[in-house]
Amino acid sequence: MIFILFALSKILFNRDGLDNSIIWITYGIVLGYRTFEPIQGLKLHPIEILVYATVLRIIVTNIYPLISFPKIIVFLGYMFISFFIIDILTRYNPMVLLEFKNAFLLIAIFFIIRHIEINENIFTLFSLTYLKSVTLISFLGLLEYNYPEVISSIFGFQNNYSFDTKESILFNRLAFLYWGSHLAANLIPPVFPILIFLKWKEHALLKSNIILTLIFLLNLFAVYLSGNRISWLILTIFLILTLFYFKNRLLPYLKSYSIIIISVFIIYIYSQPVEGRYLSTYKALVGNIDKKYDSSSHVRMQRALTAIKSMYKNPMGTGWGSQGWVHSDVLQVGASLGIISGILFFCGPLFLTGRSIQYYISCSLYHRPPYFLCILLFIYILASFSLNGNILKVQTGAPLFLIWAICWGYLEFNNKLKINLKFQK
Repeated sequence: MIFILFALSKILFNRDGLDNSIIWITYGIVLGYRTFEPIQGLKLHPIEILVYATVLRIIVTNIYPLISFPKIIVFLGYMFISFFIIDILTRYNPMVLLEFKNAFLLIAIFFIIRHIEINENIFTLFSLTYLKSVTLISFLGLLEYNYPEVISSIFGFQNNYSFDTKESILFNRLAFLYWGSHLAANLIPPVFPILIFLKWKEHALLKSNIILTLIFLLNLFAVYLSGNRISWLILTIFLILTLFYFKNRLLPYLKSYSIIIISVFIIYIYSQPVEGRYLSTYKALVGNIDKKYDSSSHVRMQRALTAIKSMYKNPMGTGWGSQGWVHSDVLQVGASLGIISGILFFCGPLFLTGRSIQYYISCSLYHRPPYFLCILLFIYILASFSLNGNILKVQTGAPLFLIWAICWGYLEFNNKLKINLKFQK
């Protein structure tokens, strides 16, 4: 409550409240599952309160937008609202409101970003704030894993940890119980490309390689102990792209440093009863589910097939809250709001990935790192939307929407900058 009141005062009454709203919304990720219930049956996450407080400031102060809404976001906004109205009149239940309000944050966040100039300073500040927020989540998660009784007494969750893994091919996973869900691990992958970006920027926080290594390892172990295979997959993609496409001249010894750290980590993993779980990720992607290590992919596959069958039978969608938890946001949106909505929901970040690659190729070497970061963040978003169910929880869906919107705002700012430079010439 103290955080919310303080953040609201900064957003609503400070001169730079609009620009800084991004920062306070990002810090809200740390709060996890905690919500308010102003009306019975309506639970609001602190992130929602801060987002709509920022929207209110924009409307009341009549701030003029700097950039136009992307057409895909406009279309999705119309679909979100249209289906919600129809569902209220024909088949309302609490899940309709829950899924709609969580998904509508995408539109609200884009509305905010189009009123803020996402220059490199704002982009860097957001990256730093995200790094701090998620690293704090990882740190508290590791404390919970090693000292569950202590963290349980502070945050009030039930200690469900059991470290009896003898004679088992499994391992005890970090559950992030204080945060409310093991899905906290979904937020960690962006930390690693952000570290590269901030190191290239020579940010004061990362001047010491010891601090850099500590932050890197802390988040790496949090991802590992979470057992979250989608995050493992995303990190593997990040590593491959960094080794092949990030130039040593931009950050000397980065590749050597990465190879050494990752190699030691891989050796550690293969000394633990977990390598089968890691490899089961790739088997599941091609439909070869290894039930020995993988108890969830079969269920996920069945839910995905159910959603696909629903889209085939009802290509216009079945409405909000009608699909349960599909474990894929793309299929969730496609089955609920129609095939076209699902395709556009995926194509939004996909098109921006292509645009980031275009900017990366066309600019000079020493202007590439921000675009390289955007590329990796959009890949993260695409993988998360395709292989995870995020939007049913504000604390996992909103960070993806925020990253999507801020990277879009940064690309738009640089595009306007290029156009202005051409006119000046």
